[in-house]
Amino acid sequence: MTTSLVRQILPRPRPRPTTADVHGTTAPGFASVRHSFERACRDAGPAGSQGAALAVVRHGETVVDLWHGTADPVTGTPWTGDTLEPVLTGSHGILATAVLLLADMGALALDRPVADYWPEFAMRGKGAVTLRDVLTFTARLPGMAADLDQRDVENPQMMAALLELHSPEDDPRAGGVLHGPWTAGWIAAEVIRRVDGRDLDLFFLEEIAGPLDLDIHFGLVPDQLPHTARISYDAGFRARFPAPDGGTGRSGTGRSGVGDSGAGLSGRVWNNPSPFPADAGVWSESRRRYAVIPSLGAYASARGLARLQGILAADAVRAPGEEPLLLSRRTLDQARSFWVEGLDPLLGGISAYGEGGLQLLDEGIHPDVRSGAFGHQGPGGIAYQAWPLAGTGAALVRSRLTAGPGAQVLDAVADAVAEADAVADAHAVAVADADAVARSLRASA
Repeated sequence: MTTSLVRQILPRPRPRPTTADVHGTTAPGFASVRHSFERACRDAGPAGSQGAALAVVRHGETVVDLWHGTADPVTGTPWTGDTLEPVLTGSHGILATAVLLLADMGALALDRPVADYWPEFAMRGKGAVTLRDVLTFTARLPGMAADLDQRDVENPQMMAALLELHSPEDDPRAGGVLHGPWTAGWIAAEVIRRVDGRDLDLFFLEEIAGPLDLDIHFGLVPDQLPHTARISYDAGFRARFPAPDGGTGRSGTGRSGVGDSGAGLSGRVWNNPSPFPADAGVWSESRRRYAVIPSLGAYASARGLARLQGILAADAVRAPGEEPLLLSRRTLDQARSFWVEGLDPLLGGISAYGEGGLQLLDEGIHPDVRSGAFGHQGPGGIAYQAWPLAGTGAALVRSRLTAGPGAQVLDAVADAVAEADAVADAHAVAVADADAVARSLRASA
């Protein structure tokens, strides 16, 4: 649960204006991004049934800050610029950033066994599992054998105790499950607690979110609940995930039961319990929002996510030894160094991770902008990305999770950034030419 100390430290929410259609601002040269965002919002359905936000930070300046629709269709609360969204499985990249900060501080090392920091973890054949294995989903611990329900997962220390008794999976597919929803978070959060003494929520607040003024939280406090989006699913979203019977598209909201266990690896990973229960309202219950769920329970505004990615993008290209805003160049170079790539045997789809658990992303149609991109592709179109070459961080969040990848909006962002860079380069050349002419004239006078 979120600690009482965290509740005292977090500021009360700022006044928030209401919104109806697409609101917010774009910098000159980014009008096309607004048009793309408007189209995506229209395609998602009526504004009263869903909402979304998009933010882009370039070289430390916010160039896109847009939002649309309704944050909570049940209460009618409109979406605003700093509405908080549960990013669910997209929480992994934020969690990895917290672990990387401790590595930067010298408190831990990615290639050291987890048991060096948490001795009880070594039981049942896990003594050689490293932090890198955990963060890159290669620890062969993608799911839980114990029968869990939706309330169990809200207690990270209990989950850590259960994982002490867990053996690595025998199923040969387990090492290739590159997107397990629960276990990596519980392991990483327990390591943070053992090494630092603070729980994940307080560590992240005091070391990252607070100093950098980021609206990103692991677990919420009562004042934040009215300003948090309520998620829902479109018709095809849940069909992507394995069902308790070994098919697709069905998973319960309560205790997993024998049916899930009988589904083998798929049941242990994706239905014990389901991160996307049939009743999406589970994620909007106050109890769930207060809880600290490391791999799925980060809440963030698009502004907060874009700012964090912009900071990481800037840190990733600093001169070695230059003072970073968050993570040193050395740590980010290691974290982004390719470690694993593969086709997930349960979900399909190719994922790639650097050594520090940051998801390595496709450069797409603009390699000049997106080369070296990292971040995380969350569920149903939620995404945040850092583009080091362009000094840019971008984040798209939405309350209605869809079956499609939702990448078109970020493609439009990359188009606009590429154009802005081209304009800046042309201006720099013109200035240099003018200076050269002026020097020549002075020399000939």
